[in-house]
Amino acid sequence: MIRIRRDALAVMFGYVDETILCCDSTGVIRFATDSLRDLLGYDPGSVVGENVLDFVHADHLVDLFTGMTRWEGRRGNIRGETIQVRDSGGEWRRVHYDVVVEADLEPLGSIVVTLAEPGAVDEAARELRSRSLTEHRMLRLASAFLEVPYADFEQGLDSALGILAGLSWVTRASVWTVDDLDRGYLTRRATWTAPANAPTVDLPGRIGTDALMLTRRLAAGEEVHLAHRDDGPRPGWETEHAVLASAGTESLLAVPMTAHGHFSGAVVIESALEGASYDATHTSTVRAAAAIIAQALVRHEAERRLIEQARSDRVTGLSNRWAFDEALDRALARLQRGDSLGVGLGLVDLDRFKVVNDSLGHAVGDHLLADVASRLRSAADDSMVIARLGGDELLVLLDDSPDRSDAHWRLATLLDALRVPFTPGGAGPLVMTASAGLVHTHDGHTTAGELLRRADVAMYAAKGRGGDAIALDDPATDVDDVLHLRREVDLREALGSDGLEVHFQGEWDLTTDRLVGAEALARWNHPTEGLLAAGEFIPLAEATGLIDRLGHRVLRDACRAARPWLGTRNGPEVLRVNVASSQLRRPDFVHQVVDALADAGLPPRHLCLELTESTLLVDPAAAATRFEQLREIGVGLAIDDFGTGYSSILQLKRLPLTAVKVDRSFVSGLARASSDRAIVAATVSMARGLGLDVTAEGVETETQREILLELGCTRAQGFLLSRPEPAAAIASRVVT
Repeated sequence: MIRIRRDALAVMFGYVDETILCCDSTGVIRFATDSLRDLLGYDPGSVVGENVLDFVHADHLVDLFTGMTRWEGRRGNIRGETIQVRDSGGEWRRVHYDVVVEADLEPLGSIVVTLAEPGAVDEAARELRSRSLTEHRMLRLASAFLEVPYADFEQGLDSALGILAGLSWVTRASVWTVDDLDRGYLTRRATWTAPANAPTVDLPGRIGTDALMLTRRLAAGEEVHLAHRDDGPRPGWETEHAVLASAGTESLLAVPMTAHGHFSGAVVIESALEGASYDATHTSTVRAAAAIIAQALVRHEAERRLIEQARSDRVTGLSNRWAFDEALDRALARLQRGDSLGVGLGLVDLDRFKVVNDSLGHAVGDHLLADVASRLRSAADDSMVIARLGGDELLVLLDDSPDRSDAHWRLATLLDALRVPFTPGGAGPLVMTASAGLVHTHDGHTTAGELLRRADVAMYAAKGRGGDAIALDDPATDVDDVLHLRREVDLREALGSDGLEVHFQGEWDLTTDRLVGAEALARWNHPTEGLLAAGEFIPLAEATGLIDRLGHRVLRDACRAARPWLGTRNGPEVLRVNVASSQLRRPDFVHQVVDALADAGLPPRHLCLELTESTLLVDPAAAATRFEQLREIGVGLAIDDFGTGYSSILQLKRLPLTAVKVDRSFVSGLARASSDRAIVAATVSMARGLGLDVTAEGVETETQREILLELGCTRAQGFLLSRPEPAAAIASRVVT
C-alpha cells in the first residue's frame, strides 16, 4: 500500500484555497490545512485529535449523516450542502462542505472533509482536488499489482477494482479478458459492485466478441460510452440499451485493453446513479486504469509461463521433480489433517527404453518419451499427478486413494494406456511396457523421502520379475532391512530344496458333508521360525521377483501330492491352485500347467486355477487369452475373493470361468449384516445363471453354514469344516 507522508499531503493540498480536514473512519481529525485559521480561527494543530462532528451544529448533524451514509460504506465523493459549524470564538458560522469517503490516505485517515465560505466554492480548486485524489488512486491501483504475489493475483485484481470503485460515479466495475481457449469470447475476470445504488442485473460470465455491437467495437479498439437516457436507442445498439434499462444502469463506459498490440480485454464501468454520465476526466481515468490492469495481466501471464516452464520437464511437458515434490507434500499434509483417504505413489520405469535410445537414437527416444507422457496424461484421472524423475523414470501420485487395491487398480489402468504401439518420429511401431513400484500409506507423518525409497525398492522388484509388472511395497517387510535380506536368501534356498511344502484345505458339500475339493496352500518350513503360512512370505516373494518360481513349485508339487486321492471314491474331485498375476503374463505359463499335469499324470479336469480380481485387472487382455487356452485343454478357472474387486460382473461375462469363490469378508458378516446376505445371495444367483460353481470361503460358525444353505450356497471351506493339513492327512481318511 502506498502511504502519503504528512508533508507530501500538505504540498498536494497547498494549491487549494479551501480548508481540508483528514479524519479517520470515526471522524477523529488527523490533519488540517493552514487555511483553517482564516476560515474558522483555529490553529490546525489544535483540532488534531478532536472529532469533526463536535464542531457541527446539532440541527445539521442529520444532514451530514445522510450525506455520508447514503453510500453505505462504499468509497465515494459526496457533494454536500451548507451547514453551521462553530468557530474558535464559539460562534456559529455557515460553511459549505464536501466529503470524500474511504480516501485511503493512510496514515492520515480515510475521510476527507472540505470546508469553504458559502458561494466561494472554487470549482477549479474542487476539480484540482478531485484530480489529485484520482491520481493518488491510480498510484494505489498500480501498487496493488506491484506488491501482490503471483499466487494472489486474482485478489490483487479485486483490490484494484475496489480502488477504482472509490470514484463517486462508479457503482459497478468489471474486468474482461479474452478467453485463453477461444479468442472469440470474453470472460469476466473480476467484478466490484457497490453495496447500494448498484445495477440490479448480474453480468454474464462469458460473451462472444461478435455477439453485440459493444463487444465488436471494443474488439476493434474503440471506447464505448452509453447512457440509458439517450433520446432513443442508437441504431445497432438496441440490445445494449435494453440491457441497461433492465439492469437499472444509467451510464456505461467501456475501455479496451491491449497486449502486444492486440485486443486483450476491457475495463467496464457502470453507474446506477440518476443522471450519471461520463466526461473527459472520467474517460481518461478509466483509460489509465485499463492501461495499468492490461500491463499487470501481461506481467502475470509472463510469470505464469515462467513458473510453468520452471515446474515442467522440457522433453515431456510433465511436471518436474520440484513440482511433484510440492504436490506430494500437499497430499501428505491433507492426509495428516484427515482430509484424504490415503496416498499412493508409483515409480514407473519404461522397459527396454535404453534399447530404443541405442538403436534408433536419442531424438527418437525423446519423441517416444513425449508420446508416452501424452498418452499417460490422457489416461490419468483428475487426482493424479505425473512427473518425470529423470531418464525414463516417471512418478505417479495417486491422491485420496483408500487402500493398496485401489492404488494398484488405478496405476494398472494408467499403464494400460501404453499397450497400444507407438510410432515416435515416424519410427516403429514400438510396443512399450513398464515396470512399476507402488507404495501406499494412510500415515500422514510418513515422509516423502521414505515413500520414494520404498517405491524405488518395489520398482526394482518389478524389474526382477522380468518387467511389465507392478510390485507392491510391503511395509511389514521394510521394518528391518537386514531381516528382509536374510529372509530373501532363506527363501531362495528353500525354493531349491525341500524347505517348501504344500498343505491342503478341504472344500465341502454342505448338504452331504462330502469332501469335494481341496485348495493347495504353500507353507515354508523355516529353519529357525518354524512352519510359516503363505501370508508370511508371499509378499516377500512378490517383492523379490521370486513369486513365479514359487507359484510354479506349488503347482507342480500340488499336482503330484493330490494325484493319489483326486477322483477316488471318497476323495475330492477338484484341486484348486492359486496363480499370481506375473505367472499369468508369462508366455510359457500354459506350457508350465500342461507339464505339471503330465508330470503328475493328473487329468486336466481335476485342476482348477484360482486368480483374484485384482490379478485379472493387471492385464485383462493377457488373462482372456490364457484362459481360453487353459479351457481348451480342460483346466477349470475360478475367481478367488469374489466381490472385492472393481469389475466382478464384467469378469463373469467376459472370461470362460467355471467357478467363483465368495470372499470371507462377506461370509463373516452374514449373521449381522443384511447387505452381506444380499451380496452372497446375488452372487449365488448370478453364478447359477451362468452355470458356475460357487464356494464360500472362511466359514467358521454353524450360523454361517445355516445361512449359506438358506441362500442356496452348498459348497464351502473354512475352519468350521477343516483346517489346512498335509497331503498325507487327507490321504489317510480317503478310501481308495
